[in-house]
Amino acid sequence: MALDPAFKSRMDTLVTDNKVVLFMKGNRRMPQCGFSSRVVGILDGIIDEYETVDVLSDPEVRSGMKEYSDWPTFPQLYVDGELVGGCDIITEMAGSGELHETFGVQLEEVAAPTVTITDDAAAELKTALTDLNAGEFLRLKIPENFRYELNLGPKSFGDLECTSNGHTVLMDRASAKIGDGTVIDFARDGMQAGFKISNPNEPAPVT
Repeated sequence: MALDPAFKSRMDTLVTDNKVVLFMKGNRRMPQCGFSSRVVGILDGIIDEYETVDVLSDPEVRSGMKEYSDWPTFPQLYVDGELVGGCDIITEMAGSGELHETFGVQLEEVAAPTVTITDDAAAELKTALTDLNAGEFLRLKIPENFRYELNLGPKSFGDLECTSNGHTVLMDRASAKIGDGTVIDFARDGMQAGFKISNPNEPAPVT
């Protein structure tokens, strides 16, 4: 089937107007599949800015991109208008340092941060992680705005492991750089309860 000219023009503009574009399931903040999550984790550890396109929310892109790129699966990474590849290729390139070279970034050594899980948090995690699926791990992401994200996900290239109170936490390289000294607690306040994360590297709130 011939590719619709209007769709091709739309994709040509998208991948050439943006240096890095990731066609994925979900978005950078909330990937909707393990492969997309892995590539997002890799990119987050190397570059600060890139565009993502959620193929799940746009059926035309989801079907048309397979023909446009001649690549059958997602995610698909484009850099400077050229298809780089999918999850396996991106993971391999990141491991060899080739992906860093593609972005003109020197591979920086990052030490595993120290993370403290309090007794209350450890007890809650033990209950919450009873049904942990194979290949999933507890992940802590620390964006630059310090809006912490504690969730489950697959291990990605470059992840650093932190162990405390019987639990292992994975952090991507970008999070690890600002994550040393993080404390994960579990607090109860009346009817409300939840994990509380503090970090000595977080800027003081503006008053």
